[in-house]
Amino acid sequence: MKISLKRIICIFVCLCLVSGGLVFSAHAEEGHKWDHEVKTHCGGKCGYSPVIIVPGIMQSQTYVQDSEGNDIMTSDGFPIVEGMDMSFMFDTVEVKERIKSAVPDILKAVLRRDRDALLDILIDIFDDSFKDHYFNPDGTRANGVSVDEYWYSLEECKNTPDRSYGYAKGYSKDDDGNVLPTTKYQNQYDFIERQVNISAFCEKAGFDHAYYYSYASFGNILESAAGLNEYIDMVKCQTGHDKVSLVFVSLGGTIANTWLADYVDVSEIDRIIIAAGATDGSYLLSDLMDAKSTLGDGNVIYNDLIPNIVNLAASEYMALAYAGNVIARAIPEEVFSDFLSEVLERAINEVLAKLMRNCQSMWALVPSAEYPAMSAKYISDEEHAKLKEQTDRYYNIQLNAKKRVKELSDAGLEIFCITGYNLELPAAVEHYKQSSDEIIQSTSTSMGATFAPLGQPFGEDYEPVIDASYIDPERLVDAGSCALPDKTWFVKNQSHLKLQSSVNDVIGQCVAILTDKSIKDARKDNGGYPQFNEYRNLSQIESLIRRYDENEYAGKNAAVDDAYAKAKELIAKREWSQDETLGVEREFYKAMEKARMLDKKADSSFVKYDLNNFFIKITKWFSDIFEKIFKGNDFWLFFIPLI
Repeated sequence: MKISLKRIICIFVCLCLVSGGLVFSAHAEEGHKWDHEVKTHCGGKCGYSPVIIVPGIMQSQTYVQDSEGNDIMTSDGFPIVEGMDMSFMFDTVEVKERIKSAVPDILKAVLRRDRDALLDILIDIFDDSFKDHYFNPDGTRANGVSVDEYWYSLEECKNTPDRSYGYAKGYSKDDDGNVLPTTKYQNQYDFIERQVNISAFCEKAGFDHAYYYSYASFGNILESAAGLNEYIDMVKCQTGHDKVSLVFVSLGGTIANTWLADYVDVSEIDRIIIAAGATDGSYLLSDLMDAKSTLGDGNVIYNDLIPNIVNLAASEYMALAYAGNVIARAIPEEVFSDFLSEVLERAINEVLAKLMRNCQSMWALVPSAEYPAMSAKYISDEEHAKLKEQTDRYYNIQLNAKKRVKELSDAGLEIFCITGYNLELPAAVEHYKQSSDEIIQSTSTSMGATFAPLGQPFGEDYEPVIDASYIDPERLVDAGSCALPDKTWFVKNQSHLKLQSSVNDVIGQCVAILTDKSIKDARKDNGGYPQFNEYRNLSQIESLIRRYDENEYAGKNAAVDDAYAKAKELIAKREWSQDETLGVEREFYKAMEKARMLDKKADSSFVKYDLNNFFIKITKWFSDIFEKIFKGNDFWLFFIPLI
């Protein structure tokens, strides 16, 4: 199985959240004109309020432009874009050429053991790669940007060509070897569906009832929040409805903080959902901004780092990850604690600082507990005064966000929250031992819930904030302390990176909340969704169902038909279990394998399930043994005395 570009991107996103803002500046330009005609099939008379998605990580296409307003182009004729794939952010052809030309100097530096010279070369290339995305100390961009905005419904997006489709990027070639235009997003809806797939809502309410509020990942969320008001006016006007619903995803939660503090008009809002929202920032981002890494801690680099990162990107390779723990000990600890630590520190201080530390939206991702010290350290000088004025303003909003949400909810505004928990942040950063969804700590996405230390339940002497009914059965989370203890759902092991693939679960639950008014809270009138649920991976089952349907296998094998029925029943359940999912998946896979209905290249069920699980167990056993023997040390600690 190949590791996809998407998974590689996920690793980079986790280690450098600057690639994935989720939030910010896509409001209309001054004087923006939009069509005022009512365009819905219902004329505003149906029972479904239109929904506005305020999307998440790199989920808006933002084209970087020069001082003349022209798109900055790469060497192979594609514009620099923030928000499509990571590869589109850089001139990859030029970077490759820079690396090739630097090879002789790199070899000289290595042979001379001149670490400073080697780092200078690498940092210079890294700096040149990011230069198009830098900000000035006052918080303004060094270059301009143009955001693909959608001042109309998804119905019109389906019939509007996507701007990126006209450019060639090498996804495919004709018979003569010429690069063809990218077929990734032929129309705007193709792009939007890949970001937040709410087609289930559209099938109920209509595509003309769904809107997508785009913004640049790097920008100013104060401006983005202000721009949301005009967008709401446009949606009401075009749909004929007097109320809208909003779904704030991921760092869209920072826009939610600001908009709810300064702009919300309760009379025009039906329902609000904050799904995995960074309402109190992310320690992943603040640790990166402050260059706080674990690369100097042998216990992390030899025991936690590799399995943690592999689990983020490609969990099916966990056997290799645990084996990697053993192999990594052959690398002297000083390579990590000295060389790699310096690489990271220089990369952040000399390159990424010009993006992260000068960008208001990145400061919105700093947790409130970290902001005072970090802002004093990095942006309290005169040249950052304008930026700090804006970041201070957001900090005050952030501090009061929990209180504000509670006030609005008590006043009758229907606000709901969905959060993942029980996963580590990327192990390369200092605060990785936080209950999180792998990108944002769960205290942030839940607006203040209390979580037990990772890997252990609350102690017997723990006193519930409200009462024991707000604590999950495994005693890992107490919902009683969050802003909305009765309207917050918790999904154990739900990864931030797998929200889009959870279209039948978390996204499906969002659709249910938007369309089923009998769902009023997470405890009693919850539509069958328990307050404490569990992530499940449906990808293999969904693949088997598609194969069954597309090949019209119905009625050809009783065991396969029975497994298919169980799979469909499982997907429809609103109480989720990964163990149950794996059991149904395994039965379905084996039945289709026995009936010879799988692809000839597919792994046998023995290899896929039994052998893979065996290797995971055995490699983890070896990894645990080495951890007990060597703890946070490399092999050399043991072998040098013997020599």
